[in-house]
Amino acid sequence: MRHLPGTERHDELVETLKNFLNAQSSTPATTRYCSRCGSVLRYLPTQFWMEGAENGWNIRLPYCADCHPLPAMKETFVV
Repeated sequence: MRHLPGTERHDELVETLKNFLNAQSSTPATTRYCSRCGSVLRYLPTQFWMEGAENGWNIRLPYCADCHPLPAMKETFVV
C-alpha cells in the first residue's frame, strides 16, 4: 500500500510525542530550584490531549512562583 508523502514522518512524530507525554506523565515531581532566583519550584497540574488519541495526559509542569506568579495567586487589594 502506498502512503501519501510525509505520512510516515507524521506518524513517527505523533508516536514520538506520545512517548514523550507518557514519560512526562509518569515522572514523579522532585524538588527542583529556579535557575534565575534559586527558589523551590512549584508544580502546576496540566492536561494535554492529541486529536485522535483516546486518552489525555496529566503532567505537572514546574514553575517559579517568585519569578512568574500566576494571576490567581497574586494578592488582590479591595478598596
